Amino acid sequence: MSGDHIVVRPVSDPASGELANPMVQPLPIMIGYALWFVFVIAWNVTDRPAPTIATPGARRERLHLLVISLGLIMIVIAPVLLARRGFQIWINPPLLAWGMLLVVAAGITLCVWARLHLGSLWSAAVTRKEEHRVVDSGPYRLVRHPIYTGFIVMDLGLAVLCGSALALVGVAVITVGLWLKARVEEQFLSEELGTAAYGAYKARTPMLMPRMTLERARWTRKSL
Repeated sequence: MSGDHIVVRPVSDPASGELANPMVQPLPIMIGYALWFVFVIAWNVTDRPAPTIATPGARRERLHLLVISLGLIMIVIAPVLLARRGFQIWINPPLLAWGMLLVVAAGITLCVWARLHLGSLWSAAVTRKEEHRVVDSGPYRLVRHPIYTGFIVMDLGLAVLCGSALALVGVAVITVGLWLKARVEEQFLSEELGTAAYGAYKARTPMLMPRMTLERARWTRKSL
């Protein structure tokens, strides 16, 4: 130690022969991934959709499923590599590390809100449900695919928590995969519900990123 600076060097683990990474703050990462895994399990076991009338077919969905799966694998193995081999590319201050848990929670909250708002129209796969319609209220007033936005926010929070290049690449890959899925979904719904109905919604609502400036201006005008 010299002055106010502390130099931290990796310490060899004699039992495993590998380098430990003393810079990692494991507790926020463990909590973040625990929230993520519990959410993923609950998300998949509570599927109670309405009867399916039509699907775009497995061939049209194959690409985005492969891309999303690859990104998820990167997100899952990132903390393992981080702990075992020191794949960290930056160090989070404690306040930022704990703050990222709020980002993960915000992503989860957006996903849950959007799914509850859809009700029985929700499905993990791209489908047309019985009595399907364009939903443009609640979170769907802000973006056309708020569940996908929630997933991206959640995964970005985990990647920043890890400080891992692999996790960041995983977020980018998942984002591309969700964008591809959104395109398939929108083309399919336009075919099923009519271009006029879905096209009007598409024209006034962004896909994944809210138009914060425009929304703020509208809310301001309404409050005056």
